[in-house]
Amino acid sequence: MATPTLSAIVPVYNEENYIGECLAALLAQADEISEIIVVDNGSTDSTLRIVEKFVNRSPKVEILHETRRGVAYARNAGFDAATSEILGRVDADSRVSPGWARSVKDFLGREDTADVGAVSGLNNSYDSPFRSLKGWFVRKQIQRGVFGGERRIKNLHGANMAIRKSVWNTVSDSVSVASDIHEDLDLALTLVRRNVEIAQLTEMHVDISPRRALTPPIEFSKYIDSGRKTLELHGKSTKRTARALRIHWAFHILLFVLHRPYDPSTGRYSLRHLRRPERARGLPIDVTV
Repeated sequence: MATPTLSAIVPVYNEENYIGECLAALLAQADEISEIIVVDNGSTDSTLRIVEKFVNRSPKVEILHETRRGVAYARNAGFDAATSEILGRVDADSRVSPGWARSVKDFLGREDTADVGAVSGLNNSYDSPFRSLKGWFVRKQIQRGVFGGERRIKNLHGANMAIRKSVWNTVSDSVSVASDIHEDLDLALTLVRRNVEIAQLTEMHVDISPRRALTPPIEFSKYIDSGRKTLELHGKSTKRTARALRIHWAFHILLFVLHRPYDPSTGRYSLRHLRRPERARGLPIDVTV
C-alpha cells in the first residue's frame, strides 16, 4: 500500500507562550507532513503574530479562522479543511517527538490496519518536577502491555491523536459541539459506537505542558463534571466510571499542591513562586454552562 498523506491540525486560543515551540516541532518533520493548519478561535494575544511568522517561513503552515467559540468548532473546521488522508490533531502546547508523523503514517498505511480508524499516542510533561518519574512509569506500563504496543483502546487524547479523513467524513455530523463536554472523548465514543477501532501507538509520542495541573481544584471539578456529561451523552456512565472520575479529581488535588510551588525556570520549589498568582490552564470546556 502507498504511504498515506498526513495533515496536522492545531486549534489555538491565546497560546502565545506555546504555539511557537509546537509549530517548530511539527516543521522539523515537514517532509512527513503535507500541511499544518492552525485554527484560530479568536485569540486576542500575540498568537496570530507568532503563527504568521511560521506562515512566512513555510508554505506548509496556514491559518484558518473559526469565529464560533469552542475547541470542537475549531477542531471540526480544521478537519473539514484538511486535504490529507490522515488528520493529525495536537494541542498548542504539544511538542511532537521525532518520528511522530512517520509512526502514524506507517501504522495506518498497513494492510492489516484497515479496520483502525483512529490512533492516539503517549505523552510526558515538560517543565514538570515529575517528568523522570512519569517517564519511568510509562515505560513500565509499555513493558507490561498496558500502554502502547498497538493495543486497542476506547478513547482519544486531543493533544496527540489522528483519524482517517474518510472516517471523519462519516462521523462529522454526529459529534457534539456542546461547550461543556470533552470533545476528544465524545469523538472517541462516537467511533466506538460505530465499531471503528482505535489503536494506541508507542512511538506516537508528544511532550505536553503540565499547566492543567495548575487549575484550581474547584474549577477542575467542573472539568470532571463535563467528563460525566460526555459519558452520559453516550450512555456510558456507570458506577465504575463515576468512581474513576472521583479518583481523577482527588489525584488532581495532589498534583495541584505539588505543582503550585514549583518554578520550571529554575527547576526548584520556592515559597516565592508559590506566592505568585495562579497560572491555571484555560480548560477546554465552558465551565460557566
